[in-house]
Order: sequence, then C-alpha cells, then structure tokens
Amino acid sequence: MKQAEEMSPPIFHEFSYSNKPPKMIAIDGSNRWIWYNPDVNARIAIIRAAAVVYEYHFDSKPQLKLIDHKFRDTPVLIAPNNAEMLNYDLEIKKLHQEIKKALGRVPTARGILGQLRELEEYKLAEEMALEYFDSLVVMDGALTIIQVKQIEDAAKNLREACIDNRNTLIGVSKRNTTRRLKSNLTDEALIKRLTKNDPRMLYTEIRDVPKGKQVYPPLGQTFLAKLHEKPVKTFRIDIVPPKKETIKTIFSYLADYSMVDSFPGYPYPLVDAHSIAALLRRVPEMYNHELVETGAILRLSEEEIFQYLISHENMERDPFHRHLDEVTR
Repeated sequence: MKQAEEMSPPIFHEFSYSNKPPKMIAIDGSNRWIWYNPDVNARIAIIRAAAVVYEYHFDSKPQLKLIDHKFRDTPVLIAPNNAEMLNYDLEIKKLHQEIKKALGRVPTARGILGQLRELEEYKLAEEMALEYFDSLVVMDGALTIIQVKQIEDAAKNLREACIDNRNTLIGVSKRNTTRRLKSNLTDEALIKRLTKNDPRMLYTEIRDVPKGKQVYPPLGQTFLAKLHEKPVKTFRIDIVPPKKETIKTIFSYLADYSMVDSFPGYPYPLVDAHSIAALLRRVPEMYNHELVETGAILRLSEEEIFQYLISHENMERDPFHRHLDEVTR
C-alpha cells in the first residue's frame, strides 16, 4: 500500500508521424558457442555484429528501402580458469579482469561473451556513424555500459562519431525489467496497463537511479514509449540527445520506421539487423573453418577440435525475442 501512495503518475507526451525521417542505421549482434572442452574449461564462440541502413519514402511502396548492409564475424576464445589458454588473447584476459573488478565477482563465460559482443556492436556502430551523416544510429538494447575501460572507450568513440556527423544515437530494448516508477509492476508492464485503451502514440521519461548505485551507467536519457497506435509491446528507448532535434521529433522518426504490420511499434530495420545477426545460430556448420584456424593457433589437433564441437544449443529467450526469431526464419 505504501508503494502505491508514494508513486507519482508518469507524465506522458503525445507525438505523431513525421513522414520525413532521416536514414536509419540499425545495429544488432549475436553469438554462438561452437566448441567446448570441459576438461580445460575452454570455449570458442563466434560473435556476429550486423548493420543495415534504411531510407523512408512516404510516396512509394514499400516505404522502407534497404540501401546498405554490413556484418562482421569474430571468433573468440574464452577460458577464464586456464592460464595457458587465457594468454592466447591478452585483450580478453584484461577484459576478464576488469569485468571481475566492476561486478565484484568472477564473471561467467556467458557474461564475458556478452560483453565481447557488446564491444563488437559498438565498434561496428562507430564505423557506420563515421560513414553516414544526419542519420539515426539505432542499437538493439539499452545504452548502458559496464564500467570497463575497453567498453567505455568504445562507447565514447561511438558517441563522438555521432556528434561529429550529426547522427542521433538511440537504443531500443526488446526487454526491460526496471522498476523506477515505484510500482509492484515493472515499468514496462505499468506503462502498458496505463496506456492500454489509449490510441495515441506516447512516451514518458524514466528517471535515472542515483549515480552511486549505477552498475551500468546510461549514455543518455531513458524513456518508455508506444511507437504505434496498436503496438506489439511498449519498449524502453534510450536517446543521447542531439543538439539539432527535440526528443519529440526523434520519437516521430522512430514511429515512421515502426509501421510494418508484422511488428507494429518496433523499428523494422532492427528486425532486419536481427535476422542477419541471428543467422549464425541457425547455420553453425559455416563456421567450422574459423574453429579449425583458432584451434591451430592453440595447437589443438583436429581430433580435439571436432570431438568437442557444439552442434546445437538451447538458448533462453524472452517472449518477444522468440517471436522475432520465429518470424525472421
């Protein structure tokens, strides 16, 4: 009861379509374990970072046109408890130590891989932000960073590239579990309930937690938004505010790209970027050559390599992520 009394109702802001948004560059990433030797607790994974560039044309059909795409695959070895193998990649060794310090605990192999994937996504996003001007650079996920120098530097470089080329940096999260509105529900669930019968497109700002309590500090402002009259769901959206556009205008741009019937309220270029990134989880055999090359550097025999080859994996997914995977197959 106390929580309900303390809760201030969110302040909603209405917006509409602009019908003249700038280009959108969408970035997503994926990873897949392809080799695991439990005897030495060593794993090899492939990380894929993918980018697509779309233009919006109000007077044509289809209105969204793909004009560019790019992806990069990177094999990584993760052996946190094997000193000999860990020395194979000193950058990963350093990253492992910094993540451990930031979290105050030993990170899991999955946690290290997630940070490495984030690093690759930031690098590709910076590359695209340097190539394009006056565009929306939209990343999958929240624009929050772990306090690790390599990742902080990559995020800083991306932000500076966006500023230099007048691009707007945005993060769109498939899943959000923050509880900053002092409700028994998550912020996302509360906003969904409050706007359920409201046909307008709306956004509300979610205030940051005090800096001293931030494990993953945000790069910009955090919002929850409906990007369609009948959205598939509401999304957390982080925006690094540009100097030339208002927040309301940016949401209008995002809504322009979120009108595709199969994903109402979700920027469609992110669907396409996800499809390219997720391909590696569906066709693992295409990475056998990467595995052989990495194994040779580690002085592993072909027998050792293929004995511990991972032919499939079961990955936990939230409902929207599963829906995204199913539709883009």
